[in-house]
Amino acid sequence: MQIIKPSRSKKFLKKELGKIQNPEEALNGFISFFHKYKTKAELGDEEEDMLLYQYGTYDWAGKGGNFEFNLTRQFEIPNDDEFYQLSLTLYYKPELVGEIEDENSWSTDFEDIHKWASHIKSTIGFKKVDGIKPDKIAIEFRRT
Repeated sequence: MQIIKPSRSKKFLKKELGKIQNPEEALNGFISFFHKYKTKAELGDEEEDMLLYQYGTYDWAGKGGNFEFNLTRQFEIPNDDEFYQLSLTLYYKPELVGEIEDENSWSTDFEDIHKWASHIKSTIGFKKVDGIKPDKIAIEFRRT
């Protein structure tokens, strides 16, 4: 395990992921990154550093939209009500998945990360894009 500053997490995530080709590689790389890189040696609460999975079809720019498969790591900012979020989003044409309901889950809602990952792999959204190379991949770091 290596201790890093949240502000440098984007660099380390890119290094860990390498060139991903599909959601399973993204999920595996994201979990590996979560295990290898921490922002503190010890957490006071698991919600200080947790993972979010979400997907849905969105049209943010009014151009037809995309199906978005997203993994986010949320870091607590000490003495602040805000958080840092590092997000990895894989974009697909919405026709590929058809009409499905949005889905999300926090890693802290499961007994451990492996059960959370198993849940993700069981979702309709994951199954629809499993093994398919995304049209676009984006990594963003922001404050909530």
